[in-house]
Amino acid sequence: MSENSPFKYDVADASPGFLLWKLMGLWQARLSQALSVFEITQTQYAILASLRWFQEHQQLSTQAALVTHTKIEKMTLSKAIRQLESFGLVVRTPDEHDKRAVNVQLTAQGNNIIADAIIAVENADEEFFGVLNETNLCSYKNLTEQIITQNDL
Repeated sequence: MSENSPFKYDVADASPGFLLWKLMGLWQARLSQALSVFEITQTQYAILASLRWFQEHQQLSTQAALVTHTKIEKMTLSKAIRQLESFGLVVRTPDEHDKRAVNVQLTAQGNNIIADAIIAVENADEEFFGVLNETNLCSYKNLTEQIITQNDL
């Protein structure tokens, strides 16, 4: 490597960030393919699936809770929720206890779509990550959780 080079690594794939970039590109392509049938974006899927998760686990489904759960930027999340509302997949209501909070709930149509979409995405998940054996998959998940936790804003 030239001493004038701004690169830290002699091989591009030695960069963990570049590897993450490549992995995300591959995963997003797989996810887009799985979600195309449902005519929802990956961001919309993350919101709808999170709402279903909150519903099944009796957790609050405020926009703030969605931001924390999904790590989707607040303005992006708000815009996506408005779009999902216009599609008839969610409804927003003011929180009874906190005037600043807005609850988001799945409609019957949203519940039906996300149930099928979750199955499609989890099948894609198993296929995509199926290249790893159980030990490596467990290590991958543990390391990923550690990186997320240590870098959470």
